[in-house]
Amino acid sequence: MSERRDAGPPTIAAEFAWARELSLGGLFIALGVVIPIAFHVLGGGRLGPVFLPMYLPVLVCGMLVSPGIAAAVGVLTPALSSALTGMPPVLPTLPLMMAELGVMGAIASLLHRRAHLPALLATPITLVVGRAVLGLCVLGAVSLLPPDVLASLPPPMRQPPAYLLVATVTALPGLVLQLIAVPAVVALVERRSTASAAMSDRHAGA
Repeated sequence: MSERRDAGPPTIAAEFAWARELSLGGLFIALGVVIPIAFHVLGGGRLGPVFLPMYLPVLVCGMLVSPGIAAAVGVLTPALSSALTGMPPVLPTLPLMMAELGVMGAIASLLHRRAHLPALLATPITLVVGRAVLGLCVLGAVSLLPPDVLASLPPPMRQPPAYLLVATVTALPGLVLQLIAVPAVVALVERRSTASAAMSDRHAGA
């Protein structure tokens, strides 16, 4: 709070940027709920782990907004999707996806927005970090859960390295899709934003 007072009242531009980021966050959360529904309808629930449809809106959003909002979008998207559609299931998948996507959203923002890495480079780094987070979460669950709860987990999850390998091999089409689609969508949105800003400047100058 003292930091905000020392910095003075927010400017109109800062308030507008904050409102824009919140709007983008809400839009991409909605897309993160709707897009997996389409995959579920088309594939009978089998295409989600293959094509990772929820990752695309979270990663794109991460590269367009600040790290805090990006992390919130990554956490809230699977939580809201699970509450509204039952996908992903609350146990054992939802906590894993919330952790993975929350970290991936923040990392995507830090790499692209803060470190100014191109989306073409930031995307694969973010995906690798996401896989690492998934593996660590499964390892933590296996290490910390009591035996009776551990016994209720699917057998592959009881062996974290094997689970991560199987999950990654299964998701190879989705990971390739993210590598292609995320940079393309981010470039499209940023070009449109730049063009809109230039048009606004011309109108202001006129």
